[in-house]
Amino acid sequence: MARIWFSPGDLADHLHEIIGYKAGLASSIEQMCDLLSGTGYADDILRSEGNGLAIRSEDYEDLYYQLLYKVGVTDTPRQGLFTQSQFFIRAMKEKGLDYITDLQNIYSKHYRLGVELAVKNGQSSVDPMPMLAEAMERYGKTGASDLIELMKMYDAHFQNSPHTAGRWEEWKDIVDLNDLFEKHQPVVSHGTFLDQRFINYLSNNLAKLGEIHWRKFEELISECFSQSGYKVELGPGTNDDGVDVRVWNDSAQIHPEFIIQCKRYKSKIDKVTIKGLYADVLEAKATTGLLVTTSEFSPGARTTISARSYPIKEVNGEKVSEWIKALRTPGSGVIRI
Repeated sequence: MARIWFSPGDLADHLHEIIGYKAGLASSIEQMCDLLSGTGYADDILRSEGNGLAIRSEDYEDLYYQLLYKVGVTDTPRQGLFTQSQFFIRAMKEKGLDYITDLQNIYSKHYRLGVELAVKNGQSSVDPMPMLAEAMERYGKTGASDLIELMKMYDAHFQNSPHTAGRWEEWKDIVDLNDLFEKHQPVVSHGTFLDQRFINYLSNNLAKLGEIHWRKFEELISECFSQSGYKVELGPGTNDDGVDVRVWNDSAQIHPEFIIQCKRYKSKIDKVTIKGLYADVLEAKATTGLLVTTSEFSPGARTTISARSYPIKEVNGEKVSEWIKALRTPGSGVIRI
């Protein structure tokens, strides 16, 4: 098997550069090793710092795709070639080698012609309709459907592969993963309140939610509502009278639909906190108070809400995790309370 040789320090530098390009994130060696814990590759990175490393090409690919997944770029740590092989095995088993070969030829021919036409017309994309039309003419809806799947796989490979210049997003800058955990200043070059790259990272590292900076947690919840079409006002973070976020259905609404307290807690929310939020709801003349927590309500807190008919709802860690996963598709309207 072919091996790739990295001189001392080069592997970590290479991973920094390529993940920065593909994901728009900068991470330390310690963070990369943490992300790769349990894979065996963390030890390889540390060892390579002093001694260099000769790594098999297939192991390098696996390491890279594991890391790409852990920073939130992909939905699976598996290489795109694995998905392609599964598709080809299924297609050949069901329809034969001639079918899949012809489908690839249709794709290759029209892709080449499409690129030539796009360059001639100053366009940045290839029109897929001619190749779909030919696949439909030859093999009906099944052929068109299989060709669409083939196009998606080729596109994913181009965007994700460490050997191509493709990437899903043209990032304006590189953000430091440390900023999610340690710093106060907002990072919103790809978002309104919280940068999309942090959301992507959290979607595949939900266990880290309780470790992010408390202000980032408030920004995260604000981003959830903003991307769902609400008007959102994020409080100053200090001296906010216990209200972290105010949310309106639209700009014409006078009083907030929701006032929100964000509690990045490990312990359960008690009834004293609930009573304080209810007072804030009354003062703001809001419709509902939301207490968003990485933990959950205590039985006493839930009893207080039920017994006194408080207009307060719990958004616990499980629900926040659902919101984060949905935010992988910006503008999808993620809020379900």
